[in-house]
Amino acid sequence: MNITLPRVAIAALALGALSACSGGSAVTGGAAAAKALDPQVNSRLDFAEIATVAKDVNDGYAAASITPKSLVPTTGRATYNGAVGGNLSVPGRTTDVAGLMQLGVDFGANRVGGTLGNFVTRDGAEIDGTLSVNNGVLNRTSNSRQVAIFADVDGNLRSASGERIAVDARLRESGFKGDNVEFVGGKIQGDIAVNGVGGSIDLNAQLER
Repeated sequence: MNITLPRVAIAALALGALSACSGGSAVTGGAAAAKALDPQVNSRLDFAEIATVAKDVNDGYAAASITPKSLVPTTGRATYNGAVGGNLSVPGRTTDVAGLMQLGVDFGANRVGGTLGNFVTRDGAEIDGTLSVNNGVLNRTSNSRQVAIFADVDGNLRSASGERIAVDARLRESGFKGDNVEFVGGKIQGDIAVNGVGGSIDLNAQLER
């Protein structure tokens, strides 16, 4: 289960919005994502700012190689922050969204947890709520090339128009990049229900520590 996200995978979340990022912004990579997700700060990023986070993270992510299994630590912890982007789909409607993600990794216990939030549509409509990364594990045996990351991603969101969005998804095709496990990439895919109408969620994620 190799990481296959190309250099522009997260840029795709912006669907061209990278060129719309405002110059002079103080947004910088994973640190900006961590700040925005901090409940004590409570400072949301807009779609263009999330695109800037994505670009900043991707600059290093794209240049890094998949971390060999022998270089993934067996002790210690690390926290990764970055951007997610893709779409929410129900019959007759697909909504392009971007958001932020934080992932905590316990290398000794082979456990993973985290949160996603600060969701916004490409049109600028905020989506309230957060998703939780639960039951996460580092699987050191399922792939001969890399240590894989698996987790449930669940929770409830609410659109700007008041729609309730229930999410039941999985973190998959996820793993580390960089000789010092500096980056995590993967996909979040699964089911959603928008006011009871079934659909799907499909996001790409790239994070840095």
